[in-house]
Amino acid sequence: MDDNEMWQAVQTRDLAEASKAVFDQYFSDRQELNRQLKELGVTRKQMSLVFKRYYDMKPAEYLIQVRIAAAKQALQAGASVFDAAADSGYANFSSFYAHFRKLTGMPPAKYRQLFAQNISRAVMDTPIGPLRIVASQDAILCVEPANYLEKKAGQATEQVPADRIIPNDPSGDLVKACMRELKEYFAGEREKFDLPLSPEGTDFQQKVWRKLQQIPYGETRSYQQLAEMTGDKNASRAIGLANNCNPILILIPCHRVIGADGSLTGYAAGLAAKKLLHDLEKGSKEQ
Repeated sequence: MDDNEMWQAVQTRDLAEASKAVFDQYFSDRQELNRQLKELGVTRKQMSLVFKRYYDMKPAEYLIQVRIAAAKQALQAGASVFDAAADSGYANFSSFYAHFRKLTGMPPAKYRQLFAQNISRAVMDTPIGPLRIVASQDAILCVEPANYLEKKAGQATEQVPADRIIPNDPSGDLVKACMRELKEYFAGEREKFDLPLSPEGTDFQQKVWRKLQQIPYGETRSYQQLAEMTGDKNASRAIGLANNCNPILILIPCHRVIGADGSLTGYAAGLAAKKLLHDLEKGSKEQ
């Protein structure tokens, strides 16, 4: 390598490292980020070519990685999904959601549930398989099959952290209370749950989930009947989608919704589990 080639290599390295430093420091401030990139004294195309050559990725790809890493730290600290998105430099929530899910294998709200430092979680063995229970200091956030996340994502996900029931904390108390009430339910000793619930979803989903809680123990409703309960008899398809997205199984009894012909339909824990719940409730009612 002659002196000229060596000088060009040094310039390439310096430009790549300088641009990377700009992304690392100013990822959350779009205006300042653009200003600092201009200060590098080269065109965006030149900078992109050098960055790609040196780091084997496009600058935009690296910026996404930096922003999502910052969002993950914020969610682990207990920040809301909205604040995590905004503080990591996202103005478009849809882009944040898509990028976060692509890099982690799960939605940001689910990541917060599993990784936030102030949230308790535990996996409980039940007759329908292991259930993961997640609770904040105020309410139950999730009751789902322990392997549901991996199945739903359809891709590799970040390793789910081990069970953690925070001692002397309301979140830990709620997880333990939920485990106790579920045990009583499966023993045929409980028909109603006395726990605060906070499922995360759209306004429409929340409305459907509230109506689900009005279906009495041991009874069923069709999707059409549930649609009528929400006040929109033409919304049975949307009702079905909201029912399928229910994050708190059993406590929000989506298993009590069946097809118009009385057949069992899809269930997060599987149709065998749905049948078991129906048989359990029917048997308890007949005693």
